[in-house]
Amino acid sequence: VPNCPSAAARRHLFLVLFYAMAKATNALTQGLSGKVSGLVFRRNPDGSISAGNAPRSSGKATPAVKAQRQRFQQAAFYGRAAQQDPAARTAYEAATDAATTGIYTVAVADYLNAPDIRDVDFSAYRGQLGDRITIQATDDFAVTAVRVRIENPDGSLVEEGAAVAQPDGFTFLYTATVANASLAGDKITVTAEDRAGNETTQPATL
Repeated sequence: VPNCPSAAARRHLFLVLFYAMAKATNALTQGLSGKVSGLVFRRNPDGSISAGNAPRSSGKATPAVKAQRQRFQQAAFYGRAAQQDPAARTAYEAATDAATTGIYTVAVADYLNAPDIRDVDFSAYRGQLGDRITIQATDDFAVTAVRVRIENPDGSLVEEGAAVAQPDGFTFLYTATVANASLAGDKITVTAEDRAGNETTQPATL
């Protein structure tokens, strides 16, 4: 049959999506599902993964389904590109093991999972030079950057910049560089990014 994937190829794709979904632990990815090469994959609320033959379509796909399919296709493209890029290959290779089957699998999982901002502590920020904001952010692979933006209530910028990663790998410190006389109503926005370019943003108002 033309374009029919082999059993080995189908098994490999199952392992790829199994690993990717298994790495997704936040509420946003509960119930995540996708179809590749005639198989349907679904992450259930209890964390288990189910797979089966795709049912015949009874009509046009909804916009949500189309967007989901595109997301999986983009993840596959990203995984193949990572295999060819020396820097990405070196980075992802460090995370491979017998369970993940290779660089492609790790890269696909990274693409499908955005960083998680677990905590933002601005209790030590009082608007003085040198005050610190502490952020804790994690990712299924690695958080590559954390940025902080501080704005006045009217939206005007006070300051913005990069937080510095700490040795534990999930704590980031931002040090204020601008004096801020009035904090009431100020907005602090934290953005975490991973190697695949996924971003998670968390705003807070003082």
